[in-house]
Amino acid sequence: MQENLKSFLASFSALLDYENHHQWSHWMNSVEKMVDANAMDAYDHYTKAFGGAGTLNDIHFQDPWSFTLFWKLRAIIGIYFQCLELDKDIKTQLSEFQDEKLESLKVHCCSHCQSRFVTQRDLIATQIPAKINTLILEDIFSSPMKTLYERFAVLRKTSSELLEELTETIDEDWEIVRSDPWYQPCAKCNENSLKLQSYKYDGLKWSMLT
Repeated sequence: MQENLKSFLASFSALLDYENHHQWSHWMNSVEKMVDANAMDAYDHYTKAFGGAGTLNDIHFQDPWSFTLFWKLRAIIGIYFQCLELDKDIKTQLSEFQDEKLESLKVHCCSHCQSRFVTQRDLIATQIPAKINTLILEDIFSSPMKTLYERFAVLRKTSSELLEELTETIDEDWEIVRSDPWYQPCAKCNENSLKLQSYKYDGLKWSMLT
């Protein structure tokens, strides 16, 4: 269990390094080195990285892949530390990573002309959590040749393929845009009538959540 935990901490460090948060990357390296000597001391040191203002709680990611991996790693590392402390089997604590449902899609809907706008980022983001869940479960249930972060870096490059694939699922009268149209007039009727709605994909079509 400790080897897997150290592997996730190493991937966390690699992510933070990639995003130019080098101080926190070194922090995760130090936590990783502490695990074998005293896991609970390592956990105490780890939690201090999220202690309030000026900590990892305050950093932001523009890239939806990095943003999602950050939160997924926080979750799985926390679960590992808790399992070590309580002597639980990690494989019984993975329900949130075994959910294959797609994330909801944010759609900007015009109440005046009924136009629909979806950003490329939001469309791709519906798929990312499930794909990262798969990477994490692979690390737990098998022995991949490459680290989680190396496999993640390859997966991140599939954004254009994902966008092309998901574009086929969008209604023809919807418009896929690059930038978020929130707080702007509708691009079709120029009225300030855009409202944000959540949609779910059932494998055939996107339907509004009520």
